[in-house]
Amino acid sequence: MSHTIKGCDKLPKETFFNLSNEKQEKVMRSAIKEFLNNGFEKSNIGTIAKNAEAAKGSMYQYFENKKELFLFSIEWAAKLLMDKYGKSLDVGTDKNVNLFDHFYYSSKQMWSQLNDERDLVIFIQDVFLGKYKNIPTESMDYMLKASDEYVLKLIRSGKENGHIRKDMDDKLLALFMTGVSLKFKEYMLNRAREGGEDMLDESFEKVDSEVKAMLELMKNGMAPKD
Repeated sequence: MSHTIKGCDKLPKETFFNLSNEKQEKVMRSAIKEFLNNGFEKSNIGTIAKNAEAAKGSMYQYFENKKELFLFSIEWAAKLLMDKYGKSLDVGTDKNVNLFDHFYYSSKQMWSQLNDERDLVIFIQDVFLGKYKNIPTESMDYMLKASDEYVLKLIRSGKENGHIRKDMDDKLLALFMTGVSLKFKEYMLNRAREGGEDMLDESFEKVDSEVKAMLELMKNGMAPKD
């Protein structure tokens, strides 16, 4: 984890970054597990420290307070997932690669891979669905900022490859793409939760037709007009 994380206004203290990468990860995974199990208000810094094999006092040498730790947990989880799985969504500059087809097949591949980081994925889902209502605006801001750079990269690559229309501003297209994606995720997450499951409990085959329909709608708005 580097010192500079885009979109993050509140970083841990220098003492946190002085820890080994392994120790940093242990602290963050412990924090995410605690927030996931007990929510923000009922989560306990002492429990986080114990599970991370750290002294409780050390946690306050790393973070100003629990809120700062929570916000950084969102940023850390999003960055780890993107670093670990984002390459499979990288369209690159191959002009034969269609952004929308690639997005479909890579999403299918990632569906099973993400189960390897189930806690992190469900934590991000819960943030998105507003489970942590005491700090919803900041939570959502952090999560959205984490994806901004990636979405713009997809837009620019799609324009270069001729699969995205060039008559519209990159940021406007990114806003459209993000808006459609977020509302689709909200629909899928709520549907799974209503059935007493998390989204990852469903097989990709169960959502295949809906993913294709969403991408077709997105393509109709973003693809070049004949």
